[in-house]
Amino acid sequence: MDHAPPSQFAIEVAGLQKRYGEQVALAGLDLRVEAGTFFGLLGPNGAGKTTTVSILTTLARPGAGSVRVSGFDVAWEREKVRRTLGVVFQEPSLDRELTAREHLDLQARFYRLPERRRRVGEALERVGLAGEADRPVRGFSGGMRRRLEIARGVLHRPRILFLDEPTLGLDVASRAAVWDHLRTLHAAGGTTIFLTTHSMEEAETLCGRVAIIDAGRRIVEGTPARLVEDLGGDVVLLSLDPRDGSAGGSADPGEAPDAALAAARSVEGVRDVSRHGSGLRVTVREGTRRLPALLDALRPFCVVDVELRRPDLEHVFLHHTGHPFEPEQLA
Repeated sequence: MDHAPPSQFAIEVAGLQKRYGEQVALAGLDLRVEAGTFFGLLGPNGAGKTTTVSILTTLARPGAGSVRVSGFDVAWEREKVRRTLGVVFQEPSLDRELTAREHLDLQARFYRLPERRRRVGEALERVGLAGEADRPVRGFSGGMRRRLEIARGVLHRPRILFLDEPTLGLDVASRAAVWDHLRTLHAAGGTTIFLTTHSMEEAETLCGRVAIIDAGRRIVEGTPARLVEDLGGDVVLLSLDPRDGSAGGSADPGEAPDAALAAARSVEGVRDVSRHGSGLRVTVREGTRRLPALLDALRPFCVVDVELRRPDLEHVFLHHTGHPFEPEQLA
């Protein structure tokens, strides 16, 4: 086994840049992931997540900047980096005709693992597939296949496990089973888990720390709880009647007018106001207490519906990127 210089960081990225022709994929990304962390990388489509993971897993070369994974330089020590990684890709990569046991046995042979039979058996037990070990994968559900792919990814006990959208397309029960397995795996210690996902619920449930990137740069980073706290308030969604005559002043009759945004911003405790369809999204401290004043300020604009939400990671994402979610991409 190759030994890297000791470091508290499993991943260290400084000033990472990458271009594909004229397209800038990464524009000076900085990122550090402490060893043993369950870390989530979030961002809208085109933010640079796939390029980042491709570079971290040595599938692409950095254009500029410094990248060290497990203490090794990804540009000059690619083979040493690869020996420390487990990777579960978004696209399924199982052979439908092989059994679960055969998949893991092949992985064990590839890494020349000692006590191959015992380790394969233990891995199947851990992911709840011991009873299905000798069935061809073609008969597995989506959740079973995902658990098998994760078992294969960690069979050689990697220092870092990369997971790309691990529950995309799974039903609720299968997703919960995969989440439980990942929590158990992380709780056992010794493995840094690096997750990319479009699901804010998944990131908030699993990750101890997340970073949001956009346009190839890190926008914000921290624990999910701290990022939510830093928003500084609750979220109030207000629907305005677009047919109301007093809703003039908007460039689009289907949007909330500028005057409504200004009226909401005038209320004490309001931190942020943006359009939300034909209504408003208002971030306000102590939303329940401030709601009467907010409704009074918006009386001329005919509020037809009000929803008060406690902020979560989805609101953090929207606040920092301005990009709405695309539900069809979520698991």
